[in-house]
Amino acid sequence: MVPRVLGQRLVRWEEMNERLEATEAAERVLAEHWDGTVPVDPARVAQSMGIRVVDAYMDADVDGAIRREGKGKPATIYVNAGNATNRKRFTCAHEIAHYFKHSEEGEYEFIDYRDALASSGQVSDERYANAFAAALLMPEKHVRRLRTEGLGDWSMANRLGVSEAAMVNRLKNLGLYRR
Repeated sequence: MVPRVLGQRLVRWEEMNERLEATEAAERVLAEHWDGTVPVDPARVAQSMGIRVVDAYMDADVDGAIRREGKGKPATIYVNAGNATNRKRFTCAHEIAHYFKHSEEGEYEFIDYRDALASSGQVSDERYANAFAAALLMPEKHVRRLRTEGLGDWSMANRLGVSEAAMVNRLKNLGLYRR
């Protein structure tokens, strides 16, 4: 029984480190490529980084993808044109995370499916990309300011251009969630 408990603690520690690393990366991207306006426009951030963003018609189970044909070549983010605006914004930010984390690699492609594996939190790259996207779209200082102003979860989500579920997750991760 003890090894399992220690194993769970190790996994949580690794996940916390991933979240911290992703958050710091998103903060660096914001510092360099964001004009400070809220809501954060992830497509504009991506374009500032030299990444092309395209609305594309995709299967319903695909949220988006990023593709780069080789090191030093530009990348393209594809977001599912059939998705809601907030979903497309999160997907774009999520794909920026893949770009940032794998920018030293040559050719690569990530396709993000909407399925049980994607939402399970079992894949390290996906946990990183989700944490990065949350930090990019919901910068901590703005979340804290909005909470201090007394805004509720839905109002904060609306102001930041994210789903209420994404807002609640961000608030929980920042220790600011109130029932």
